[in-house]
Amino acid sequence: MNPRRRIMAVSFVFAFCLTVVSCKLIWIQLVKQESYRAEAIRCHTRGEPVPAQRGSILDVSGRVLAQSMPLIEVHLDGKILAQEPKELPVIASILGVSAEWLKGQVDPENRYLKVAEGISVETEGKLKASKLRSVITERKTARNYPNGSETAQILGYVNSMEVTPVGMAKPLTVEVGEAGVEKSMDRYLRGVAGERRIIQDVRRREIPYFRLSDRPARDGYHVVLTVDQGIQHVVEREADALVEKYQPETLQIVVLRPSTGEILAMVSRPTFDPNQRATYESWAVKNRILADTYEPGSTFKIVTVAAALNEKVADLNSTFFCENGEMFYGGSSLKDHEDYGMLTLREVVAKSSNIGMAKLAIQLGEEKVHEYARLFGFGQKTQRGEGALPGEEGGLLRPIRRWSKLSITRIPMGYEVAATNLQMALAYGAIANGGKRMEPRIIKAVVDRDNRVVLQFLPKVVCQAIQPEAAEKMVEALRGVVSDQGTAEGAQVPGYEVAGKTGTARKVVQGDYAKDKYRASFIGFLPAEKPEFLVSIMVDEPKGKVYYGGLVAGPAFKNIATQVAEQLHLNRGAVVARRSSP
Repeated sequence: MNPRRRIMAVSFVFAFCLTVVSCKLIWIQLVKQESYRAEAIRCHTRGEPVPAQRGSILDVSGRVLAQSMPLIEVHLDGKILAQEPKELPVIASILGVSAEWLKGQVDPENRYLKVAEGISVETEGKLKASKLRSVITERKTARNYPNGSETAQILGYVNSMEVTPVGMAKPLTVEVGEAGVEKSMDRYLRGVAGERRIIQDVRRREIPYFRLSDRPARDGYHVVLTVDQGIQHVVEREADALVEKYQPETLQIVVLRPSTGEILAMVSRPTFDPNQRATYESWAVKNRILADTYEPGSTFKIVTVAAALNEKVADLNSTFFCENGEMFYGGSSLKDHEDYGMLTLREVVAKSSNIGMAKLAIQLGEEKVHEYARLFGFGQKTQRGEGALPGEEGGLLRPIRRWSKLSITRIPMGYEVAATNLQMALAYGAIANGGKRMEPRIIKAVVDRDNRVVLQFLPKVVCQAIQPEAAEKMVEALRGVVSDQGTAEGAQVPGYEVAGKTGTARKVVQGDYAKDKYRASFIGFLPAEKPEFLVSIMVDEPKGKVYYGGLVAGPAFKNIATQVAEQLHLNRGAVVARRSSP
């Protein structure tokens, strides 16, 4: 071939190759730049999640009710330990267990066997200093409830769940609220996980010089409750005493401030210990104070009396003939527990006359009875918005079109309706608060790690159920109940005027009212002239011959109220003898 042509051919080949390479470079640099860059980052960098510590739950004074504690676990690689048997006695010595026991635990097929948890930082240091190839230590957190079963149904519990954040290969274990405040305030308690991204070499070892900036975790906020642990402890002890004495099916007690709706204590039985996950049943977790509904019986009578006083249909001195203990209405008999004749409305309340209440309701009318039952919060949930405890029921208050002919005589005495203990407490709270019904409040505030307020929950007025003048008369009537002329003489608290009402309602068993199964209740507040707190007690099916609300729940109220008054440092004023006229 002609040398000139040969040179041209070679030059052409080189030019073609250069063009191909140039085009490829242009393709890589301009068209595929982002995808190759992402692939390079993926291959040479990795992300490691930085866990956030779950916030604590505190009582109103800052005492810890729930917190996450660091937990160090020890795992063994059974395969490596089988290859390095000399490590076994060293591990046993550091952990303080016998080598024989440890040997029996090891399985060569299990490469991640947990053999210890909750070890100290010093023990972890010894394991690492020994450079044992078969040992894996892992730091976790465990939710701890210092008071055990106390406040358990308020707090709830958490479950551990593994999540893998976007862009990370390593999963992260987080604590997720499953009940109570742990669930309702989970978004604040959980915090936000951080991220640590590192550059690694071909052997996947970190190159510290090229470490990228980290994104720190934001630990969870603390949640401050309105609950007072001192008062809660008082109520827990009294609940245990009632259970021991009467062996009820269930038991519910709530203490709140009528003026703000703040819940100071909340106890129900049966209960559970959130620290012992393997020992409790799901039904014990339920907060029955807001999840269980029941026919309240005579404690519901305040609705009709308050309505009549507010509408000026009657006053406390209005008289009612109570038919000497039995009245027929709508073809059915209605009885009192005693043969009452003429009673004033004040005495109807004090003696809890069913007949007197039925006559008052007939005089008031169906529409007004239903209207005021709604104003006092029945047939609807009490909690609204953020911070509400999960699982609340709204109860039952049927529309008037579904009432029978007997309903006007049965509903005013607490039958044919269903309410929760929380609804009952808030209805009485409205009377104690000058007629204003408050929304219940269990969360006081959310604060950060420096105790700065992130979110605050303030008192909310739901409605003006009755006017202050009617509420004042209602309090006067309820004072008569807690007297030697009323049904709750045993609820008197030395040094204070108490206002309240008893309830003794038959239970429905297989569609009919049982003759020997009752719910005994008492709801009261003090000081009657300026109420500071209210206690609502419901004992479901007390065993034995004593089952009246005044005899079962009344003395329990006295015990609780006496101690709560001391906890709140209330002054014992001179007891003014205000007794109802006979």
